[in-house]
Amino acid sequence: TNTLGLATALVIAARVGDRRPLADYGFHLGRTWWRQVALGVGLGVALMGGIFAVTWAAGWARVEAFAVADRATWAALGRWAVAFALVAWYEETFVRGYLLRNLAEGLNVGPLGPTGGLLSAWVISSALFGLLHLGNPHATWVSTANLVLAGLLLGLGYLLTGELALPIGLHFAWNFMEGPVLGFPVSGLQTTPTPLVRATYTGPDLWLGGAFGPEAGLLGLLATFLGMVFLVIWAQRRGQTLALHLAVYPSGPGSPDDGGQAGDAERPEGALSSL
Repeated sequence: TNTLGLATALVIAARVGDRRPLADYGFHLGRTWWRQVALGVGLGVALMGGIFAVTWAAGWARVEAFAVADRATWAALGRWAVAFALVAWYEETFVRGYLLRNLAEGLNVGPLGPTGGLLSAWVISSALFGLLHLGNPHATWVSTANLVLAGLLLGLGYLLTGELALPIGLHFAWNFMEGPVLGFPVSGLQTTPTPLVRATYTGPDLWLGGAFGPEAGLLGLLATFLGMVFLVIWAQRRGQTLALHLAVYPSGPGSPDDGGQAGDAERPEGALSSL
């Protein structure tokens, strides 16, 4: 229902309000886009796998069993994969693709300029991302602050690529690994009584986040910072100076000013605003 509602609202907002094609929210689909999805998935698996590895090495996790790989187990994992893929899509589309982009356009005025507008929109949209989870079970101001930082990580993937592929992949893999695979709470929600890895977690709430899950603990915070470092290094190794894409601005390719016709092939590599 949420996904259908957002999709409908997005079509209306794109055509009537923003007067731009849906692709300009970060969906210039192509081989590069799907490679970035894969990169985001790999990063999410690595970060959450690292949290589990540290938890296990510290003696805070007692693995009891692995779920039997029968048809019912894989069917359940498949359902959760679809559910978390939809969650990642609609949250990233709304917070990053729509909100961050429109905020950046609106703030690209006065002394802020292009870079200041982008940075302000990045922070504001990330703050909203954290506040949207304040009503989750077991949420605290600590968990909300950590989720604001998680929003900065997801937003960084958008700003460094101009696309939603990487944050969608990362968001999906983080949640899917966290709950259905490893059995942690996912932002206060218990996803399934039979995760793939059946373990009892007894570590301190300061590190593991208690009933809210790793997002409210120091391990989740550390993983968020490591994710940011990785994205910065990845961007630099691509031969890209550490910069923010100007694709979110009306003057950029694929914007209303040029009819929204330009895609990835026409987006110049130099369309960046250095930090």
